[in-house]
Amino acid sequence: MTITQYLKDKIISILILLLTFTITSAFLYLIDMSIYYIIFINMMFAVGFLLIFLTDFFKRKKFYDNLLKSLNELEEKSYITQLIDKPNFTEGQILYNILKVEGKYINDVTSSYNSKFREYRQYIETWVHEVKTPIAVSTLLIENNKNITTLSIEEEINKIDDYIEQVLYVSKSDTVEKDYLIKKLSLQEIVMNTVRRKSKEIINEGIKPKIHDLDFYILSDSKWVEFIIGQIISNSIKYKGNTPVIEFYSEKINTQVNLYIKDNGMGIPQEDISRVFEKGYIGVNGRKRSSSTGIGLYLCKKLCDKLEVDIKVLPNIEEGTIVKLTFTEAK
Repeated sequence: MTITQYLKDKIISILILLLTFTITSAFLYLIDMSIYYIIFINMMFAVGFLLIFLTDFFKRKKFYDNLLKSLNELEEKSYITQLIDKPNFTEGQILYNILKVEGKYINDVTSSYNSKFREYRQYIETWVHEVKTPIAVSTLLIENNKNITTLSIEEEINKIDDYIEQVLYVSKSDTVEKDYLIKKLSLQEIVMNTVRRKSKEIINEGIKPKIHDLDFYILSDSKWVEFIIGQIISNSIKYKGNTPVIEFYSEKINTQVNLYIKDNGMGIPQEDISRVFEKGYIGVNGRKRSSSTGIGLYLCKKLCDKLEVDIKVLPNIEEGTIVKLTFTEAK
């Protein structure tokens, strides 16, 4: 709070005081009081009112400056009254009490929402684990009764399994930091594990994987990284070309390791690249396919941000798409 702001707020009071001084001085002059007495009386009143204004200004300045500073520094704004002292002037006390009541209300609502969200997330996670059992049984039955029909059913079951896994990771995406374990990982093993897990889809779609130059170690969480790479592979499968190839390779730059996942599919138009990580954005190619949801890359970006992994879609002057994941190298 500045002195200018304070004076603007008190402008009416100041004008009334000046008018009162003027009228009083005129009255005293009319009754033949000495001009020196009039000046002395006005000076006494002026000094008194100046002290009153200055005392009031510094009380308010201390409170409002502290309030604004705490607001700027505090992440959870609803706890503001716990960081500031209750002021000793009426307006400030009223504001303080309002903030206290409002803060309590917000905290109660937030606590209720968080409790419901935790229950919902726990239900989703339990449901996902339970529904995977009949999927596993169905897959086993198909393995023992292979024919054209059951193979088609297996393909659809694999899609269901992927979507269920996506649901699980969406439910956990806001609490990644509570569920990950950062450790030294072999990039080669991470990619191979993911490709192995996606092998049926890759084989069924006639995709040729190329894996080379992955002899690096990174710091990250294996489960989450494998899921991210799996989502990128699923995208490559969804938008594959006539003779589909997915290539995995990496390079080391200073203390970072870049993993490139390159395909020769439909590619991403230049105008869509800046928006591919937006939730629900499917772009030009996505509109051509009813199965596009705009969730996969959005979820990859969200998880990468939590893991402090940089993810980018690079412009490809040839064809297809190149996704770059940047990890911290493990020494």
